[in-house]
Amino acid sequence: SSGINAEYGDLQIDTRVAPVVGRLGPSKRKKKKKKSQPQPDVAMTTESMSANRKTGSVYDIWGDDNQKQDQKELDPCLPPPVQPPAIYKTSDTKISAVELPHPGTSYNPTFTDHQDLLQTALEVEEKREKEKAKATRDAAPPIQITEEDYIKEMSIGLNQAESEGGSESESETEANEGEECRKSVTVRKTRVQRNREKAEKLKMEEAAALRENKQYLHQINRIKAIKKEIRKEEKKMETKTSARQEKKAINETRPGKYGPGKFMGSEPDFLLPEEVSSSLRKLVTPANNLQDRFTSLQKRNMLEVRKKVMPHRKYKLKHVEKWRKKLPEEIDELVKMKRKKKKIKLSE
Repeated sequence: SSGINAEYGDLQIDTRVAPVVGRLGPSKRKKKKKKSQPQPDVAMTTESMSANRKTGSVYDIWGDDNQKQDQKELDPCLPPPVQPPAIYKTSDTKISAVELPHPGTSYNPTFTDHQDLLQTALEVEEKREKEKAKATRDAAPPIQITEEDYIKEMSIGLNQAESEGGSESESETEANEGEECRKSVTVRKTRVQRNREKAEKLKMEEAAALRENKQYLHQINRIKAIKKEIRKEEKKMETKTSARQEKKAINETRPGKYGPGKFMGSEPDFLLPEEVSSSLRKLVTPANNLQDRFTSLQKRNMLEVRKKVMPHRKYKLKHVEKWRKKLPEEIDELVKMKRKKKKIKLSE
């Protein structure tokens, strides 16, 4: 206290400020360390890894939608997965990527396989020829006009006067018949006639009711036959619906579904019996692997079918003769024509 008074003896106490109670100088108390916050990423990863180890499963980053939560647990900093659009859909065809060729295309095929291949090629060719014949048959034939047809066509208006005379006579007869009908007066029916008509009408209604009753009884007697007919109709409807569903399923996965063109497919590759060789050295390969892959992609609806567009011009070329190609006399004439046109414009 004596040392403190010696150092701060000249200082005076400020009465306006409350006195500070406590020890002067630095305190010897230890600072409390801040508790380290738990790292959620590491904990989550360790928990997920331990769970995978216990279950014996392995996380697949390319897995289904069920593993999205696990992916976030592993690394929450990853961006959310990109959702494909609703229109996007992979190929739904059932055709394999690489189709097995026909056994008849082997370098040493059996007789039956080779004959089957030739038969399929023949059917394709016959179908093409039928389509060509149908196109030529449906085309309009050339019009041939004979002399008789020409005379008939030119003499249509000559018999008009005769037809007019006949029509006048017919109109007169119709007028006479109309006058006769007007002269005839409707006679009123008597009470006896009216009663007779009522009795006949009642008889007709009774006969119709008896007929309906007979038909109803007949239908009751043939209930079994009616049930059989109903079963037959139901079977027909089932077969029709099944055929319609099969056609719809085939249409959904048919080749060449997308694109403006029609998928024609590739023609079957075949060799004639004289060209077939039993050795691989003499084997001829008419197929093209690149074309085969391209048609396979179109067949599996992975490429749209389009027609081959050949190089062409939208507009025709315009040929203009240059001045240096013309003769000097022609150039002088053109210059004079231009000067005249300018004078005419200025005068207007």
